[in-house]
Amino acid sequence: MACCADSASRPRQWWRAAAWGLLAVLGLAAPAHAAGADPAPLHLQQARLALEPGAGWDAPAAPPPALLAPDGGTAWDTVALPHARPRSLAAAGDTPDAPPDVAWYRLDLPAGTAGPGPFFYLPRWQTIGSIAVYADDRLVYRSRGSRVWNGFNRPLWLPLTEAAQGPAPRTVLVRMASQRGVGGALSTAWVGSEHALQGRYRLRAWLQSDLVSIASGTFLAIGLFSFAVWCVRRRETLYALFFASAVTHALRTLHFTIGNEPPLLPDALFGWVTVNSLGWWMACVCLFAMRVHGRKLPALERGIVAVVVAMSLATLPGWGLRLETVLPVLYLTDVALAVTVALTGIWASRRGGTRAGLVLSIWFALSVPAGAYDLLLASYRVPIESVYLGPYVSIGLFSIFLVILYQRYVGALRSVETANAQLEVRLAGRERELAASYAQLQALERQRTLDAERQRLMQEMHDGIGSSLISALRMTERGRLQEADMARVLRECIDDLKLSIDSLEHQGTDLLSVLAALRFRLAPRLEAAGLALRWRVVDVPPLAWLDPQSALHILRILQEVLANLLKHSGAHGIEIATGSTADGSVLVWVRDDGTPHRPDGHAPAGHGKGLANVRSRAQALGARCSWSVEEGGNLFELRLPAQGATQPG
Repeated sequence: MACCADSASRPRQWWRAAAWGLLAVLGLAAPAHAAGADPAPLHLQQARLALEPGAGWDAPAAPPPALLAPDGGTAWDTVALPHARPRSLAAAGDTPDAPPDVAWYRLDLPAGTAGPGPFFYLPRWQTIGSIAVYADDRLVYRSRGSRVWNGFNRPLWLPLTEAAQGPAPRTVLVRMASQRGVGGALSTAWVGSEHALQGRYRLRAWLQSDLVSIASGTFLAIGLFSFAVWCVRRRETLYALFFASAVTHALRTLHFTIGNEPPLLPDALFGWVTVNSLGWWMACVCLFAMRVHGRKLPALERGIVAVVVAMSLATLPGWGLRLETVLPVLYLTDVALAVTVALTGIWASRRGGTRAGLVLSIWFALSVPAGAYDLLLASYRVPIESVYLGPYVSIGLFSIFLVILYQRYVGALRSVETANAQLEVRLAGRERELAASYAQLQALERQRTLDAERQRLMQEMHDGIGSSLISALRMTERGRLQEADMARVLRECIDDLKLSIDSLEHQGTDLLSVLAALRFRLAPRLEAAGLALRWRVVDVPPLAWLDPQSALHILRILQEVLANLLKHSGAHGIEIATGSTADGSVLVWVRDDGTPHRPDGHAPAGHGKGLANVRSRAQALGARCSWSVEEGGNLFELRLPAQGATQPG
């Protein structure tokens, strides 16, 4: 229940926050003075205008006395505010270094209407030049720095008295020095207490410059993030184009947000950046829109970029071409580019069915009437108190950019999540298939091992016990098998069977355990035959390849060698010894003290099969065997490799 209550209260909290925000904005526009504490502010909508020929650019510390005297002989013209002095055709002497056209606006304040310690609030003034404000005969404000980029878009907010509660002046004079032929404009003015006018000033400052500055900074910060994304994913060119659009938009809006301080760049270079950045921004918007539509038009894109680059190069400072002389041509070219981009975008979005691209193109089309309106405002054809619309169209356009990038980013995340889910399903299926295949392979391997072991045992029984039993059967059928021979054959069969069983029980790589099994099985038989068996074994390196099959081969080899010695050498003693070599090979020796003979070179008739079995088993192990005659007996040597028959030795 608590969770549900929290969820239900969230919409009310959001609506409440939005309502308070709206009230705060409206409060900026409303007079913020306490009822009855201060008089209502004075809205000055009429002034007297006088021209001062021959004056210089620098504002004097005090106005000429004739301007303050009611009947000083100055020719005043009564004008309505806002007032504009129109532009005129440029003459040969209308250069930035020529003496200015100086106009004085006189604002008379009725006695007692402004209250003590009043403030002067001027929403806007505009010209190429400077402005100065006087309260009676005292200079209270003078613009500084650049005459071209002079903070025209920021409202003036000035105290008219030195003391906080000083008496209000009788007259406010505004001196506007303008470059010849450019004219100038002045809005209506307000005089009143700080509390009464502060809300109006803050709202105007927010609408004209602060909002534009904050939006440009925000878009530039997001553009840096987009640039970082593009550095990682070079295929996503939309992120790089958004960054380029944010940079060019910030350059374009600098002249709207600059204050009383001069720009860091020279006027000529700053003007070049301000004018041409509009074309740069349009080119970035065009490239961005074409990729949103999904219908690239290389010829159009190259043409727009070529026109923008040509405009930028042609107007570079230092080439002798004055920017103000070609400014109408540049703006007409920008209008043509904007119309081309908008119409092409609308066509491409309708053909491609991209709703976001259609909204983007339609909104960009608004930049054409907004630009025309701003041009009229800059030419004083629209009341000067109006707000430039171009930055706000740009803010809306960038908002659409952000929505498109957000949808693209979220869509990419969803695609990754869907792909990961599909991969997980496929991976689970493959894991089940692999588990089933592994189980089948295990069963097959188990069956193969059993079959191989069964075949090996059958082969061993056939070659060992089976051969002995068949020989005994034939001798019995012929009546030549005596009781003693029968006992010998049975003992041999039993020994073979026990050796086979011992090989199955062998685990590990220790050769000595194999020899110990051989000693356990054959020592009683040898001793019963009158042979003394001596063991001289030492530790030898482990043999990694020593499995039950290999152990049985070794047992069969030694069994065959001992059987040959027992049958043919007439020995009285046998010695079995072990050793190793530097390369890791293991040696097994069998010595006897019987009659010397060389079965490997001169095998008696009927005994070659056993020796052939010895050689074949040694070859299967990758081992080498040899017989030699020593003084007082014979020596058999079995050299076992360290790596085994299937590995390089």
